[in-house]
Amino acid sequence: MTSAPKRFRDLGWETYAWLIYSLPFIFATIAAPFTPFQKSVMVLSYLVFLPLYFGGYFIRTPAILWIVAALDLIAIINSQWNPAAATFFIYGSAAIANGFTTRTAAKILFGQLVIGALSSYLLSGEWFLYVMSVVISALIGAITIQARAKEAGDAKLRLAQEEVERLAKLAERERIARDMHDLLGHTLSVVVLKSELAQKLMSRDPAKAMQEMAEVERISRQGLAEVREAITGYRSSGLAAEIEHVRETLTAAGIDTTIEARSVSLAPAQESALTLALREAATNVIRHAAATKCHVKFYAQDGSALMEVQDDGRGSDAPFGNGLSGMSERIQALGGVLKRETERGTRLLIRLPLKAES
Repeated sequence: MTSAPKRFRDLGWETYAWLIYSLPFIFATIAAPFTPFQKSVMVLSYLVFLPLYFGGYFIRTPAILWIVAALDLIAIINSQWNPAAATFFIYGSAAIANGFTTRTAAKILFGQLVIGALSSYLLSGEWFLYVMSVVISALIGAITIQARAKEAGDAKLRLAQEEVERLAKLAERERIARDMHDLLGHTLSVVVLKSELAQKLMSRDPAKAMQEMAEVERISRQGLAEVREAITGYRSSGLAAEIEHVRETLTAAGIDTTIEARSVSLAPAQESALTLALREAATNVIRHAAATKCHVKFYAQDGSALMEVQDDGRGSDAPFGNGLSGMSERIQALGGVLKRETERGTRLLIRLPLKAES
């Protein structure tokens, strides 16, 4: 169970920075000539506001509506004396999205804006109160609702990716198990039978027994060679497997994906670098590009292996992040080059000389 101090530390500095919007209310409470009773109510209201504000970050159910109602009530009670109290409407609008779906949160936000507008008109009618309780509340509320909707979408996408990866790993394990059974099942059965036969012949026909043992050795060596060949095939199929994985992952993310991949002979180090590069490129398309289409192309040309990953997303000329920087470094270490074009979406072009050493 997470301790309370740790939970508050995990909120992040932004949570505490948003309290800056409550400073006008505090300054007005201190500086304006209110009666002792009015100041007492304002101070008590702020002390009640603080646990409500932080509590809103820990509640992800419709119960958040109680916090929203309490914040609105604090705003209404204090707005009759201190117009800056309308800022509590803003905090209430920001909390709505924490406990409701996008559509329901939008309806509740509209209701809160109506309450804010009516209270502004009935209590003071000052323009400052209207702006705080209606305009800024609407803006902040809409932003937080959209942010929560995006978080929910990202969470679904992560679950889809994890499920695709789990199924891909399961299918790969089953394929390896089938291959190993097909490779070794018959070979080991023959080895057992011939070994038993040689044991029986040892006393009455040593020559025949030696012949059977020689056959056991031959079959064993043949089986070992087949296993080594299979393992080499697994190792060299990394890029092919990654291409299929990328196809499944992009499709699961709702991105129309086309892939053109030709057979190219690669050194292990080259294949590993291209596999990692393709994985990073696909991740960037899903997370950052906001793309609807992606085209992956892998082929050989003029003594080089080329890989292109192009999407129709928003593109960016921002400096390379850690992922692209690491990708570029791996490619350059093998004598290759990575280029990025962002005129229409994003196009990554990777070129590796086929003569590069592994």
